[in-house]
Amino acid sequence: MDMPRVLHGDACARLVARLCEIAAADPVAAQLADTLLAPLVREDRERRSNLVQTLAAYYACAGRVDKTAERLFLHRNSVRYRLDRIRILLRLDIDQPHVMAALLAATAMHERAEARHAG
Repeated sequence: MDMPRVLHGDACARLVARLCEIAAADPVAAQLADTLLAPLVREDRERRSNLVQTLAAYYACAGRVDKTAERLFLHRNSVRYRLDRIRILLRLDIDQPHVMAALLAATAMHERAEARHAG
């Protein structure tokens, strides 16, 4: 029996959230996530470039530049520039499935950590 698309999406979101909770409790996983995102975090602090936010939005929008631009209230070319900058800084192909999985988890863990520090 096929599950409706919404339920699949909800299950995926819940799984990612749960995996991030588990990983955040593991110091090694948390360190790996921090190390992976370090170039973007550094660039964001130095230049207020919002690269981590852009990457998270890009994945949330299924890798669609147009939807990412709408979500971030930016021009598509600005999003493309930021994505190119992310690729350069990370030296990774951010559209490869294994890279996407790692970066999705790392950005989710980063957002959770930021929320904890802010509140």
